[in-house]
Amino acid sequence: MARGKIQNKKKKPTECASYYFVAHVDSTGEVTPLLLTDPEYRKAQKRAERNPEDVPEDFIVFSQQHRKQ
Repeated sequence: MARGKIQNKKKKPTECASYYFVAHVDSTGEVTPLLLTDPEYRKAQKRAERNPEDVPEDFIVFSQQHRKQ
């Protein structure tokens, strides 16, 4: 779940100033952190809206404390 943007701390001239932080958790609990630009976030959001049958009903919302060490 994206809750807001995080700042790009070492922004280069051609990079975005901020990103949405999203994490993917696979079936083993492995967490993959993702940084999405505005267009990438909107594209993924629209894909989920167009394909609601593919969005798991039991998706997980977690915080950093649930991260596998």
